Amino acid sequence: MALITILWVAVGCSKETAVLPTAVPETAVVVPTATAEIATIPPEPTDVPTPEPTPFPPDLSLNAQDIFTFPNPEIYAGDLVTFQVMPFVSQPVVADDVSVHVMVDGYDVAAGTLSERNFAGDPRSVFAWAWDSSNQLGTHEVRVVLDRDDRIVVGDEDPTNNQAAITLTVLDPKDIPATEENATWVTADTTCCIIHTVSGTAAYRDLPNLVKVVDDAAAQAAARLNEQPQRKIDIYLIDRVIGQGGYAGSAIVASYLDRQYSGNSLHELLVHEITHIIDQQFAPHRLVFLAEGVAVWATGGHYKMENLTERNAALLSLGQAVPLAEMINNFYPVQHEIGYLQAGGFVQYLIDTYGWSTFRAFYSNTTLDDGATPAEAVDRNLQTYYNKSLAQIEADWQGALRGVELGETAVSDLQTTIRFFDVMRRYQLLYDPTAHFLRAWIPQPKAVRTQGNPADLTRHPTAEINVTLEVMLEAANTSWRGGDYQRANVILDSVERVLDNDGAFIDPLATNYLNIVRKVTAVGYKVQSITLQGDEAQLVVTLANKNGLLPINMRLVNRDWIILAN
Repeated sequence: MALITILWVAVGCSKETAVLPTAVPETAVVVPTATAEIATIPPEPTDVPTPEPTPFPPDLSLNAQDIFTFPNPEIYAGDLVTFQVMPFVSQPVVADDVSVHVMVDGYDVAAGTLSERNFAGDPRSVFAWAWDSSNQLGTHEVRVVLDRDDRIVVGDEDPTNNQAAITLTVLDPKDIPATEENATWVTADTTCCIIHTVSGTAAYRDLPNLVKVVDDAAAQAAARLNEQPQRKIDIYLIDRVIGQGGYAGSAIVASYLDRQYSGNSLHELLVHEITHIIDQQFAPHRLVFLAEGVAVWATGGHYKMENLTERNAALLSLGQAVPLAEMINNFYPVQHEIGYLQAGGFVQYLIDTYGWSTFRAFYSNTTLDDGATPAEAVDRNLQTYYNKSLAQIEADWQGALRGVELGETAVSDLQTTIRFFDVMRRYQLLYDPTAHFLRAWIPQPKAVRTQGNPADLTRHPTAEINVTLEVMLEAANTSWRGGDYQRANVILDSVERVLDNDGAFIDPLATNYLNIVRKVTAVGYKVQSITLQGDEAQLVVTLANKNGLLPINMRLVNRDWIILAN
């Protein structure tokens, strides 16, 4: 749900904001007193970056954790492998001048420069489908070299740290999970759209029901914008989380999986992304801040339907509102939830106060060419269309917000929202790094369908620690959405203890989630969600080689979780 200025709009940019953990109340949650031994699941060294990386040297440099391969985390013989390189680039160095060479077992397979940028503006190179792993079973050395010819002097005083290597293991395709074996793209036409998904996935299973969901979302976006789409919209529903759950440009990619730990509602996600597609018809050069604000306004909220005025009044009361000029000039590094809520609230204020037609003209005609900075461009056009400066409009808006009476749960809901997504992104950095918005590869889905692997958009980590922490995040999300902020924060406290202790499950709540996952996985199920209530647990699972959803009930008996007969 973030705009990539050349082509793509993607969910997911944030700067971590400290939110104090909620103390565990003595009576808030009934947690079984029986505990197992502390279970430690260390991250795989080749798959997970160091939680707190050592300080970067002052010159151009590359470390093993700066090299990513896709599909991720496993590569099976026959996959076309993509390489992403994200080194540290010192201030004097022009990133576009830095050459990058990728070698496999000593042979060059790709070369280019640091010509791409992530959402924080950090340089990177992506070499899509650069190495064919067919008939390449076993381990291989992937070595990346920067500035091979040593042309850069200033800012690269130490050329010895310009290369790094990782070990890449190519697995036997006979071991590909049955749900992924022979995976093919499947399409379905709807009134508004063309849905693309991959066989064997949750979206493929639910495709008949998703047609109406997609059409309803498109109808809402079109009605809010008073603009019908000029073409059918391609929507790719993928079986993995990327960022906050989706991105869009000429097509849409949206996460749709059974263990949806990123906290999204599919309807709101689709309305948001479809809005980005439709509004390009009348505002092709719109600014990022305004584009995200319009998408939140059209949706009626960010992750859920919500009162944007009250949300922004709560932000202001907490002292967490970001000055608009600062946000407009550097939108994506702002803490994600704060940025999107403020952008949506600002757009809503302009529309509610001055009307849609004036806003549409302002929105359509405000471009980067109108000022030295994005904020100056907004300021100039606000004066043109509203006869007020950005500072005056911001002061008027904040004055109105200060007069809003906050509901009983407004502040708690906002604080829990921000905390949930900060914890979720920290989990991604540690245990699902290529899902994090700063590490994710965000390819054009049509190119993936025609040139790449379905696994590029479906494969994701499924180790025990991933499953356990993801079902805990999903449980916290369910509690937050249900208004049980106390329980949501208790679960988030437990997740953070695991993250703080290198994968050690050190409290009874986390240990019980882990033990449930272990017990159910051992008998051939894949856990998708867990509702834990005292010594009872309700699960939704799938069979290891199938994608049909099944309910399971469990009970803690003599320190052991027992599967009950249905």
